[in-house]
This record gives sequence, structure tokens and C-alpha cells, in this order.
Amino acid sequence: MRHWILAIAFTVTAIGPVAAQTTRELAYQLAETSMDDSFKSLKPVLDGAFDNLQRNAASSAKSDRSLEIFIEEMKNAFNRENFIKAIAEVWARDMTREELQQALEFTNSPVGKKFRVVSQSMKEPRNLMPIFLDACSRARARALNVGMNTAGLDAACSQFR
Repeated sequence: MRHWILAIAFTVTAIGPVAAQTTRELAYQLAETSMDDSFKSLKPVLDGAFDNLQRNAASSAKSDRSLEIFIEEMKNAFNRENFIKAIAEVWARDMTREELQQALEFTNSPVGKKFRVVSQSMKEPRNLMPIFLDACSRARARALNVGMNTAGLDAACSQFR
């Protein structure tokens, strides 16, 4: 009998915190679990874009200091915590608690973990080659259609073959 009571107490304790989570907390947990890799991928791209804007603003004769300050603030604001919070807010607003729970369960399941790994592999250039090759083919056809020399394009596109 004691073992049954301990087993029930343990089960209630283990399930209790999950059941007590709010929709916002579940959304945040899901965003932390599933979006961290996306942030890591996106951050360098955005930093590069912000750096380019900053250089252009600094070199422009029409630039005022307020634009440079804005870009600095954008770079500072776009951090992991704010990214996760923004996604969690959308999910908390647009998804039910039950949907978030199901998404979190999937994300933490073996299939969900494999899905995340495979999805991250899409960043690898070899997986994006069909897109690049298609763009090269269409660009070449358009250039040839108007009588342009495609030597530079052909050289650039050769890296994707």
C-alpha cells in the first residue's frame, strides 16, 4: 500500500508543474526549445545587415546621427532573449494551451528532436543547391534572351554545380 501511495504522490508531483504552466509559460518553453537554432542562424545575418546599414549611414553625406543611434539600438535589442520572447508572445496569443503542450511534447520527442536536426541541415549549401541552380538557369535564360554576355554569370554559377 505504501508503494502505491508513493507512486501516486510521485506522479502528481511530476505532472503538477506542467499542468500549472500558463499558456505564456508553455509558449516561452516551446520557443526556447525549438527556436534557439533559428536565432543562432539568423543573428549573424542580421548583424551583417545592421553593420552594412551602419557603414552606409556613416558614409552618407545626408546621414544624421539619429539613424546611426537607431541602428546601434536595433543591434542591441536583437538578442536571443528578445527573439524568444517575441516568438513566445505570438504563440501564446495565437495558440491554445493544449496546442502548445502538444507542440512541446512533439519537440521533445525522439521524432521531434530528429526533425529539428534534419531541419537545421537545410542550411547546408548542398541542400540549397537546387534553388541556386534554378536561379542560375533562369538568370542565364533571361540574359541570353536580351543578348547579354553570360560569362560572369556562368563563372559565378559554376560553384553550384
